[in-house]
Amino acid sequence: MNVLHIDEQMGWRGGEQQASWLIQGLCARGHHVIIAARPGSEFYRNAHGDAPIERLAVPLCSELGLYSAWRIGRLARRMNVDVFHAHTSHAHTVALLAQRFAGRGKTVVSRRVSFPPKTNPFNRWKYAMPDRIVGVSEHVTQILRENGVPESKLVTVHSSVDLERLNVPPLPRAELGIPEEVPLIVNAGSLVGHKDHANLLRAMARVLQALPEARLIIAGEGELRPDIEALIQKLAIGHAVLLLGHRTDVPRLVRAANLYVSSSWSEGLGTSILEALACQTPAVATEAGGAREMVKPGETGYLVPCRDPEQMAKAILHALSHPGEARAYAENGRALVERDFSTGGMVENTLSVYRSLLK
Repeated sequence: MNVLHIDEQMGWRGGEQQASWLIQGLCARGHHVIIAARPGSEFYRNAHGDAPIERLAVPLCSELGLYSAWRIGRLARRMNVDVFHAHTSHAHTVALLAQRFAGRGKTVVSRRVSFPPKTNPFNRWKYAMPDRIVGVSEHVTQILRENGVPESKLVTVHSSVDLERLNVPPLPRAELGIPEEVPLIVNAGSLVGHKDHANLLRAMARVLQALPEARLIIAGEGELRPDIEALIQKLAIGHAVLLLGHRTDVPRLVRAANLYVSSSWSEGLGTSILEALACQTPAVATEAGGAREMVKPGETGYLVPCRDPEQMAKAILHALSHPGEARAYAENGRALVERDFSTGGMVENTLSVYRSLLK
């Protein structure tokens, strides 16, 4: 099978990582993979596990990038591409145009965000045209369904985590200046609005009233760092909160923690939660995106409402004060990840989507 992947992002975030794991899995199974991306972008330059892929550098400057679509379509026609797989909203439109220039192939679009599509005529055309739209969670798929995308075009393939990458030793707390015996809470995510670190910090202020020795570390960088630093100062919790910035060793941080907390109010799925469960670290998560598909109350973790610091603080304190229960939930979470959220499963489920279109 010949599969062409399109991604116009310059940086590297969760969507690009998922696409990279898919590319590596397809190549390992003997399929021919081509990527179309912007020159100099992380997606274009990444080794993708040294997979034997071909690369096409195209401008991809806009959603209606006719020149990029024409070049992709011309290559696709020459290389007998079977599937055009778009990994972003702008790539979605480019893939549809490229398919028409090529005069062949099927179009698959990954939908990774939980907000509804716009309802203008262009978007109605855009979401009616792909052969399949793949939601990364049942939550995302349901939003598309509720907003008029035909059922026949919808399928869910969960985002995944690389279990092998997560099999690492915990980071010694001494490297962070944190005593081994104190309750340690970890959060990982870009410092951007929908991650809602403000909610987490307000919850932490409440936790410290009952458990003053607790500590919180946040791994991630972003545009809201000054606002977050200001809120930490306003809440007078600077002694208990450590902003680590961007880290490449997040799994080791998570394994060092007593508890992982996700505070987002919007997610497609929430793979940071998956990583915590895979590390067998107990998790408290807000009910954003597909969180309920991973954090099942009374089974794999603790679920709380979005933007409710009081309920989050209560869940954190309960988890820390019931370590046996929390560990049992974390063990169940690891089993859930192994069963439903492995990279191998994601690759096989995506291949099933491709094959269903090429019958």
